[in-house]
Amino acid sequence: MFRISVVVVSLSLLLVLGCGGGDQPQTDETAGDVIPGEAADETVDEVIEEVVEEAPLYPEGKLDPSAVTPDVAVDAWALNEAYFAWMGMEVTLIAYPYIWYGDDTVVEDDLRLVADPESTDELATANFDEPQNRTVMRGEIIALWGVVEEGWYGPELTGAVFIDAPDAFERVETSPWVYTDEPIPVDQFNEMFNAWVGKEVTVEGYYHSTTTSTTDYGTTIRIDLADPEDTYTKYVACEMLEPLSSVSESLIVADRAGVQIRGTIEGESFGVVGLEGCVLLNR
Repeated sequence: MFRISVVVVSLSLLLVLGCGGGDQPQTDETAGDVIPGEAADETVDEVIEEVVEEAPLYPEGKLDPSAVTPDVAVDAWALNEAYFAWMGMEVTLIAYPYIWYGDDTVVEDDLRLVADPESTDELATANFDEPQNRTVMRGEIIALWGVVEEGWYGPELTGAVFIDAPDAFERVETSPWVYTDEPIPVDQFNEMFNAWVGKEVTVEGYYHSTTTSTTDYGTTIRIDLADPEDTYTKYVACEMLEPLSSVSESLIVADRAGVQIRGTIEGESFGVVGLEGCVLLNR
């Protein structure tokens, strides 16, 4: 956590006041010398108290998934940025190795990670550039560094490297916007990585295009949203609950900016944020 501190400052001022506490100086008429009076010492201390301010986990302009509700629209580009925030970052995870049978296993090209030695809930996968030929034990706490990617079954660490592991799991206060290099328990990381999945949101963006596809399972209508400042890049793909009316189709093409669509985040869809069960709100 970043901290900003204002250092305590003490200022001591010594005032020397002569002349007997304010009386006029006495003089010797014959010698013409000044007879000093009593000096008064006064000390003034000014103290500025220490102020400690914690940097926010979600700086201004960054979306906090716990604070987003469908009642307030979020920009398509901001949702895309937040959803993929962990992607490509270097992180350190602490976990237990997933061991299907027995008390140990030899790590070769990959290793699946769990939060409990007896669990079968695989929360992340570490992929190594070359075989490790390293034996890990059931119940052994391990730490792995790597670059985050999205896999078929959750987050993955590519180019993974074993590093020194702590003695215990310890949850950390972090986010993709302030993360440095502290080890993150694998269950906490999985939770943060998937924080947007299944969340209902209202997204606002620039209408990019509509794609209609028909298969044996039915017809799918997908509306892609861009941004007014970047109208060629798709940020969100919305799978519509039902076809648009002819009026809505005309309006969305005639007035492309500020289109609002509500839906539930399903996950990644062709490299953008995918929403399903979508409804057009303002056309």
